[in-house]
Amino acid sequence: MSARTTRTGRAAFTLIEVLVAVAIMAVAFAIVWSTFTAAVNGWQRGTKLLDQLHRGDFVMEQLVLALRSAAFFSNRPDKYGFRLDESGGGEGSRDTMSWVTSGMAFLPPDSPLANGLHRLEFGLDTDDEGRPAVAIRAWPHLADEEESDVKGEPWFVSTEIKGFRCRTYNAEDEKWEHEWENTNSVPRLVELTLYLQPFEDYEEPQKIQRLVEIPIAPPLDEAAKSSGEAGGAAETPTPEAGGETPAGTEGETGGAGAPAQEGGK
Repeated sequence: MSARTTRTGRAAFTLIEVLVAVAIMAVAFAIVWSTFTAAVNGWQRGTKLLDQLHRGDFVMEQLVLALRSAAFFSNRPDKYGFRLDESGGGEGSRDTMSWVTSGMAFLPPDSPLANGLHRLEFGLDTDDEGRPAVAIRAWPHLADEEESDVKGEPWFVSTEIKGFRCRTYNAEDEKWEHEWENTNSVPRLVELTLYLQPFEDYEEPQKIQRLVEIPIAPPLDEAAKSSGEAGGAAETPTPEAGGETPAGTEGETGGAGAPAQEGGK
């Protein structure tokens, strides 16, 4: 009887051994679950970021195409000039710019303006749900803009963008300026920056930046110096003297109309 009891006791687990085994399994499961959760969250975040960048790139490419299709005729510089309304600097900028173009960028497929020259306005506004979004307006370039219904209601093309900044290059002073006073002409070089909506309130927004050379404007006499503020997906090349486009600077081809003439308001 004593021998059988001893053998039975040796074959069983004590309560302490069971608790230790359960604790080890719980710790192992927690480690595996946390690793799996972190991997899934990282994959989802990367997917959302990539999707956001793709949408931002699409808006930027459409904007570049519209600028490269700019038109200017010196007989009516007041109707063909480039306009820029600035709203401050940094990621909170909501600049608005407009120019005359012959392209179809940002226009609805059934728009009557798609087959001719029109003035396009690009900026940010609040959509019907109270979110900042890219707002587009277009109207006939020779229309009387003092009439209240000329511009019409905006249509929104993206809610991924929370800020927009445009700067023009001053060739005389060799510096970038956040304004354009010569509204009877077209700048040769502009810097465009889109600020994407961050995932969290405390995060820095992603930036998409481009330098765009407008081919119908007068050529630069001096090489443009980089602003030194490029970030994110920015490209900050510098055009060579004489207006030739270096690698990375947007377009030397495209556009319509006669060369732009220098002039003020």
